[in-house]
Amino acid sequence: MSKTNKKKGKTFLKISLLVMIVIFFAAVGSGIGLLAAYIKDAPEFDPEKLETSETSFVFDDNGQLITKLHAEQNRINVKLDVIPEDLINAFIAIEDPRFKEHFGIDIRAAIGALWADIRHMGFVRGASTITQQLVKNAFLSPEKTIKRKVQEVWLAIQIERKYTKEEILEYYLNHIYFGHSANGVQAASQVYFGKDVQELTLAESAMLAGITRNPGIYSPYINFEKAKERQEVILNEMVKNNFITKEEAQKAKEEKIKLAGLKDFSERYKAPFFIDHVIREVVKQLKEEYGMTNDEAFNKIYNGGLRIYTTVNMDIQQKAEEVMSNPENYPEGLVDDKGNPQPQGAIVIIDHSTGHIKALVGGRKHEKRLGLNRATQSFRQPGSAFKPITVYTPAIDMGYTAATVIDDAPIFYKAGKEVWAPENYNRKFNGLTTIRRAIELSINVVAVKVLDQIGIDRAIDYAQNMGIKNLVLEGRKNDRNLPSMALGGLTKGVTPLEMAAAYGTLANQGIYIEPIAFTKVTDKTGRVILEPKQEKRVVVSEQTAYIMTDMLKGVIKRGTGWRLADLPFPAAGKTGTTNDSKDIWFIGYTPHLVGAVWIGHDEPTKMVNVAGGKQPALIWKQVMEYAHKNLPTQDFIKPDKIVGPIEVCSVSGKLPTELCANDPRGSKVISEIFIKGTEPTDFCNTHVKKEICIESNLLATKYCPSSSVKTKIMIQRKEPFIPAEDGRVPLDAPYEVPDEYCNIHGPITEPINNQEPTNLYENIDQEDRFPEDSADPDVQ
Repeated sequence: MSKTNKKKGKTFLKISLLVMIVIFFAAVGSGIGLLAAYIKDAPEFDPEKLETSETSFVFDDNGQLITKLHAEQNRINVKLDVIPEDLINAFIAIEDPRFKEHFGIDIRAAIGALWADIRHMGFVRGASTITQQLVKNAFLSPEKTIKRKVQEVWLAIQIERKYTKEEILEYYLNHIYFGHSANGVQAASQVYFGKDVQELTLAESAMLAGITRNPGIYSPYINFEKAKERQEVILNEMVKNNFITKEEAQKAKEEKIKLAGLKDFSERYKAPFFIDHVIREVVKQLKEEYGMTNDEAFNKIYNGGLRIYTTVNMDIQQKAEEVMSNPENYPEGLVDDKGNPQPQGAIVIIDHSTGHIKALVGGRKHEKRLGLNRATQSFRQPGSAFKPITVYTPAIDMGYTAATVIDDAPIFYKAGKEVWAPENYNRKFNGLTTIRRAIELSINVVAVKVLDQIGIDRAIDYAQNMGIKNLVLEGRKNDRNLPSMALGGLTKGVTPLEMAAAYGTLANQGIYIEPIAFTKVTDKTGRVILEPKQEKRVVVSEQTAYIMTDMLKGVIKRGTGWRLADLPFPAAGKTGTTNDSKDIWFIGYTPHLVGAVWIGHDEPTKMVNVAGGKQPALIWKQVMEYAHKNLPTQDFIKPDKIVGPIEVCSVSGKLPTELCANDPRGSKVISEIFIKGTEPTDFCNTHVKKEICIESNLLATKYCPSSSVKTKIMIQRKEPFIPAEDGRVPLDAPYEVPDEYCNIHGPITEPINNQEPTNLYENIDQEDRFPEDSADPDVQ
């Protein structure tokens, strides 16, 4: 190599070293600067935060206090000298073996944890000392970030400088969370073992120390086997750290643990079903926004001094609870093996303009805190109450009208190797029927035919956009079929809360607003830490919503909801009754509120003398009349581009002729409203005049005596119906033009109408999925 090249090489090396040195010091400088910024941003060290937990407060929609939320066992602070040495040593052994040696952070443990995190490319191993855990519980949120960790270390050092090791241990053991709202070792001793902390045995001490890692997993009430495994790990660590002997550990492992049993604290707050829902919603959002575990979120609610501002109207809530608990509002039932009366029920009332839940009751009696809430957690088949969501709203949005006529006549669908023929509740077929009348009478066949025309995928889209979140769309048993989507025979089901929100879309002029139970959550200083995430979207036009509302008003005036016809305010609604009346529903709304009521057994069971238009409708009536007593009486707002009423023929859906008015069954001229552009322009051609031989009731021929020939006004379908397998025909069949000439007088002539039946077809390529007949039987 030449001297020149050697010189260049040395120069390059020097420059490289210099650059590396500059980068190193820049990185160190940046790191120090970043650390300083994190520390500066850390919460101020406030010794008072180590003293006690904070009760949370829940307020109604007027800002009035409903209840206070705190641990099931109030925190009872105890001095360190009362706490058994075995319990103290159990915590030190499992959480921080070098607690008495370090200054707030364990360097050796931290290096080991850092190396494990680097090897696994993430946070996999903790190294928090008891002091650091105390900091996290008292001062910081629990998310895993570098910033929070730096602040945790800084505050831990401050605590170590101010307090002795004994004082730190006392604060820690009185602060730590044990699940089931037990905070501190004294409360935990009472919750789990029904005794004071000083009475704990070594075995009980080790089990308590094991719970705190994750109470949701290691609580002996939740999983005794896991709790026992964790206890033995701690006993082994105590041996390893020379706190106990192997013999003592073995004796403790063999000791039989006796639990005290959890107590029922449901009586501790008003509006318990609603408050349960609020708690679950706040927990969910705390986990999403702050990365908390389930137990950390519950601990924040019961001990974090939160102020939770809810949407509930306590007057309506209390009325709903009163009505739902009244046995006179239910059919005759029984008491199940859990002591709960059956059938059960649920009700949800929402201000559809805001999505604010005004009342929510999830059962006849509140059994226990955070127990089953049937208003939000019970998924049941909606039956005919699903039709407005999946069939008629999308149909009207596509251009169908309230006057569109569908033939309620037998139809057959091939489903695998089976043939499915939808039936109406009363096993009768009404013949040519308008969509309005089909909704009022809850006619299954019409709903199935309309859905078949508009498409199942469209129905699914509308249901999901209206807030139905748990449709089963894959697998052998799924909802991608006519029975599920047209008749509400869903695989999983819906909740009353979902149904109320879906109907709220129609009440709110086509805009879906996700229901919420709280408006904000603040900490004790008033700082907002949570606001609800609320979905809002336009699902249908205000014109479509208005037509649907007008048709659903007819359900109450003339249909299956007739028991509500005397309401003192305008209302729209729909009944739902599933096969064997296992689930009965009424969902209705006014310009102010929407409400959903469900009744059924927790284990689906046949009920008798029930229907959606009976018990649920009457419960709805009692609560909604009370809720509206101070509200102005007003009708639904009629939007622009609604035309009518226009006279149409109810048999054809077209403009009427003289024949429509003179139908032998009575005039078939009705008045109907339309979205502008969908009103009919053609005249009825379903009503026709025919010469009939009254002796044969067939088309007259030239051979029939004039005295036997009568001119009749009859109906002529576009396509002939096919009788049901047992021979049943539509109720309007006697008024159908005969397809044969008189066979009594003279030779038989070819019939006028010789079309072959064409409405038996295959159109479902699904696994076997048969409906639950869901029309309402309570039409008078």
